[in-house]
Amino acid sequence: MRHVRRHAPLPPRFPLGVILSLAVVVPAPWSSAAAAEKREQEQKKPTPQPSSSPAPSYTDEDLKAARRTGKGSFSRLEGQPGASASPSPEASPSAEPDRALAEKRWRARFAEARARIAEAEARSYEERIEVVFVAGIPVQQKVRVKVETEELRQARKALDDLEEELRRSGGLPGWAR
Repeated sequence: MRHVRRHAPLPPRFPLGVILSLAVVVPAPWSSAAAAEKREQEQKKPTPQPSSSPAPSYTDEDLKAARRTGKGSFSRLEGQPGASASPSPEASPSAEPDRALAEKRWRARFAEARARIAEAEARSYEERIEVVFVAGIPVQQKVRVKVETEELRQARKALDDLEEELRRSGGLPGWAR
């Protein structure tokens, strides 16, 4: 039999008292390193120098006022037919709402085309009675078979034509989703 030496038990408050005293006395090494690094980064940062003239800032009101007064310049490319001094309709401030409206229309058209395909696919199933042999015994069973109908072909072709129309009109491909 081996003898195991036992130490005298420590009072139950001892480990807690030691841990608390170490936590208070010894600062965490990572906190001082982080603070030193932060101070160093702040010293390296260039302080913004006040400039003699601040950069100009333009608001929507400034742009609208400039458009009303007609001040400013424009360039005209020579030799281009149809080039005029008047601003183009694409550059008008209402171009964004027009684009959003066009996107809504295209998405609605594609949703309608996909709905027609889904309806045509639902109607393209036929129910048939087939004979299946199970362990040598003929058994009749009712099965649904998908048949490629003219309506389904036309609905798919309409969707393909719509995608091509969107591409040619300059719409974004995401509008087809």
